[in-house]
Amino acid sequence: MTEPASWLQTDVLRHSARLGRRIRQDPPGQLGVPSQNLAVLALRRGETDRAVSLAEYMMEEFTLLSDTVLNGWLSQLTGHLEARLSLPPLLLRVPGTHVWAALHQVAQAFQQDAIAAIRAGDAAQARLLLDHCRRVMKTINDETVRFIQDILTVLDQRFGEQAPVDAMRGPYESIWRERYRNWEDLTAEEKLQLSCEGMRSHFGGPTRDGAFAVRDEGDRYCMEFAACGTGGMLRYGDPETGAGPWPTAGVNRTPQPYTWGKTGVPWYCTHCSLYLEHWPAEDRGYPLRPVSYDDDPASPVSTAWYIYKEPRHARDEDYRRIGRAGRDGPPETVKREAEVGGGRHAGGLGGRPPEASTAT
Repeated sequence: MTEPASWLQTDVLRHSARLGRRIRQDPPGQLGVPSQNLAVLALRRGETDRAVSLAEYMMEEFTLLSDTVLNGWLSQLTGHLEARLSLPPLLLRVPGTHVWAALHQVAQAFQQDAIAAIRAGDAAQARLLLDHCRRVMKTINDETVRFIQDILTVLDQRFGEQAPVDAMRGPYESIWRERYRNWEDLTAEEKLQLSCEGMRSHFGGPTRDGAFAVRDEGDRYCMEFAACGTGGMLRYGDPETGAGPWPTAGVNRTPQPYTWGKTGVPWYCTHCSLYLEHWPAEDRGYPLRPVSYDDDPASPVSTAWYIYKEPRHARDEDYRRIGRAGRDGPPETVKREAEVGGGRHAGGLGGRPPEASTAT
């Protein structure tokens, strides 16, 4: 856990009438700070009740992500795999559902012990226990991501490059499309708060505590991950444990609009474009939350997300990245990466640049 900056605000957890629950409503530039950091800072300031609430919310935000995006998606993919390969359902029951619920209980136990330490005023013990809680939740996140990547890889190897895309269509319609059904009803700040809540719980960043940068760029907010805790972890490994990139052959060979015209993109990573850009652009005429996939060897950043204050006003570059001519324009033909030069992942997953492990 990184040391929380003394200037951070801790009075940020408030009820949202639109969402019907509490959510962090920090100033935009603070939304990439992990909730556990704010809980520790609040306790040091003598704000016991606020520290307890933030420690509770740390688990709440992860559970929301885990129940829908992680386990909901994984459950549908294991069902799809069982049907395609004619597997007995019991074969994937433990790795598909049970193991994650068991690990979640471990994380909850650490969280409850941390809350007891907070109430006792023991900041050092509370910090340690919250970090144990984070590491268990991070393990759930990482192993679920690896499992999803392997499922999509098996589908590719057995049935071809279209098979992983077909497998991801059902979860888009039942999870992501529903999750963002009322996206346009939210203010730009609410969209940013909701997006940051999910990404904090993927535990990305150079120390894997969930930190990332948020910038106001005038017409949009930019969330920048160095690296993200899902595809970035697959591509670069885990700087906290020293684990290297995930060994996988599950990357695309043919440039597509949903691979940003690139080859060598892990199948897991393609869901960001399919679910946030490609299929939403087909549904709505514009990308929902544009994604920049960075495969520059010199860059510590793996990915950036853009939340436009007027969603229909995404920049032309956002359309071009996914093979569309512009706002409401017809799709363009995506150039083969071989014509413009391969990226760093063209032959599989590459390692993280050495300087990136200390990026902030």
